[in-house]
Amino acid sequence: MPLHLQIAEHMRRCILQGHFPVGTHFQGSREIARELGCSRTVVLSAWDLLYAEGYLESTPRGGVSVAAVGPQQIKPLEARPPAEAGRHGGLANVSNRWKALLEAQYDVNWKSEFSTGAPDIASFPFKEWAIHLRQAWQNPKKADCLNLPAEGHPLLRAEIANFLGAVRGLSCTAEDVVVTSGTSGALDFCSRMILDHGDEVWVEEPGFVEARWALTAAGAKLVPVPVDEKGLCVAEGIRRAPKAKLIVVTPSHQYPLGVSMALERRLELLAWANKSGGWIIEDDYNSEFRHEASMTASLRSLDAEGRVIYLGTFSKLMMPSLRMGFMVAHRAFIEQFSRGRSRIDVHTSGIGQLALAEFMRKGHLLRHLRRMRKIYAARRRALIDAIERLMGEDLHVSSAVTGLHLVALFTDRLRQRMTDREAVLRMREAGIHVQPLSQNYLESPTRQGLVFGYGQLNANDAYPLIARMAECLRSEVRPVARMSAATSG
Repeated sequence: MPLHLQIAEHMRRCILQGHFPVGTHFQGSREIARELGCSRTVVLSAWDLLYAEGYLESTPRGGVSVAAVGPQQIKPLEARPPAEAGRHGGLANVSNRWKALLEAQYDVNWKSEFSTGAPDIASFPFKEWAIHLRQAWQNPKKADCLNLPAEGHPLLRAEIANFLGAVRGLSCTAEDVVVTSGTSGALDFCSRMILDHGDEVWVEEPGFVEARWALTAAGAKLVPVPVDEKGLCVAEGIRRAPKAKLIVVTPSHQYPLGVSMALERRLELLAWANKSGGWIIEDDYNSEFRHEASMTASLRSLDAEGRVIYLGTFSKLMMPSLRMGFMVAHRAFIEQFSRGRSRIDVHTSGIGQLALAEFMRKGHLLRHLRRMRKIYAARRRALIDAIERLMGEDLHVSSAVTGLHLVALFTDRLRQRMTDREAVLRMREAGIHVQPLSQNYLESPTRQGLVFGYGQLNANDAYPLIARMAECLRSEVRPVARMSAATSG
């Protein structure tokens, strides 16, 4: 910043904060320049700016003082202890919906070997990706450098439709697809598009916390609906909220329990949505990573009335920072979605879309997916073997055969000794970070367990890590009062 602006900014701040009260007289410009070690012209330039803004005025004898008529004086804010500053870090004037969003506590811990949200970045074919990204930047068409359609680049939409047909057996065309900035961004837009303030929304219990954040920000009233071994309990959802406007589900690979929604539940849910006029958002979470030959059809593939909005992302397939995903929906819905989006967000990176389209067209993404299925299956098997061998009496591993995480439920033996949150705190002190199952509940948790991600886990590390965990949990249990204090903190 030029020196005269620095001087003006300092004097302006002092005046506004009351350090230079109205009528304060200043030394002459020569004296001030000599003290500051600058030319008199710099000081005069600063004063001219403050004269024009009304902060200074001339005195009868040619002096300079703080203007009597000028900006309202603002007293310095007194420092308050943290307890009095409020829980929202000085954001007391934001909406109640935003406050509720900020109050949500959720531990992802991306750096952990057991993070549930992180894929294996080291195995990604960056060389091939860099080639297509460089080519997209080096010689782009003029139209690709301007605003693309809100639905996304036509080439990428077509490649996504082909990809979904090959990987998920989902029959759709480019016109049914919208390119998004990921599942969270798409859910945010859909929530604002569908919901009015206070509308009821079914959410899985336990369920995906990040989805609840977007719904909360949209002003939804969340209605937790239990999940059992057959998936979402549709009958219970109808009983709790028969007029719900939206249902958000992960039917192919429920998060976090990993169960797949039974066919009769899927048909029951579709029948209710068609009758009530409700919308269903299907988050096809990690369904690409199947560890057995069978593939569960998507809910969208059973939808004859256009009530299902299918969401997917490339974050787990490629990398989270790519921030690119897709939505498949009825074309009438897509038209309304895109018209609104063009007024708010426009579209994701056009150059990135071009690079991804070519990356997919050349088959790099499918080859990467096939390779990672084998790698993740081996890591899953190593993790399950270690848990069963070392902690079989304390943990029961779920039977999910899809995705990048698994749930190990507490047996009665371990549940009588501690909660999953207490177990997580104890392991964290030993340098092991695992997610407690109970943090995925809106109501009181009906299960206790641990959620293990294995996207970043080295298969050879599974046994020693679980051995350390077993030793940590089987050591002498500390006093409950101390553990409770740590949990509440």
